[in-house]
Amino acid sequence: MILQTERLIIRPYKESDLQENFRLLSDKQNMYYLNDIICETLEEARENLKECIELFESGKARRFAVELNGRLIGSVGYDVSEETPLGKIAHMGWFISPEFQGKGYVTEAAREIIKFGFTLDNLIRLTTGCYSENIPTQRVMEKLGFRKEGERIKAQYHDGMMKDRTDYAINRDEINL
Repeated sequence: MILQTERLIIRPYKESDLQENFRLLSDKQNMYYLNDIICETLEEARENLKECIELFESGKARRFAVELNGRLIGSVGYDVSEETPLGKIAHMGWFISPEFQGKGYVTEAAREIIKFGFTLDNLIRLTTGCYSENIPTQRVMEKLGFRKEGERIKAQYHDGMMKDRTDYAINRDEINL
């Protein structure tokens, strides 16, 4: 299952992605807001990659590798949180290598994943969110058509303090496919 946009290849992870995935996940500055998935060692990255592959194969998550000109530059995907008789509810996330930020790649890849999820993977609702101070990520969410659903004040511990979180969502009937 390979998705393609004008500039990107978006595909399931494979074992040969280990070194590049480790490079991305071990960049503490870039992964500042995603410190729960930072990998300190190659072995941690191997476990992360194994989990991504297994969850994808089981249908419990759709975490895709994002390639530009054959190079792994980031990840976009979602984890299924609930399966209802009407469809799946999932939570979306992403990250991208610093040298590719601000060029629209995340928006482009995420738009393709949203389309895939709602048309081919029986999603009915997709949520996302970020620390309220993370304005660039909020802009991406809004460009993708996510609607702000709320702010949670001092909701999560991060970097030595409690921080606010902003939550977004989009439902299948809210988008044009």
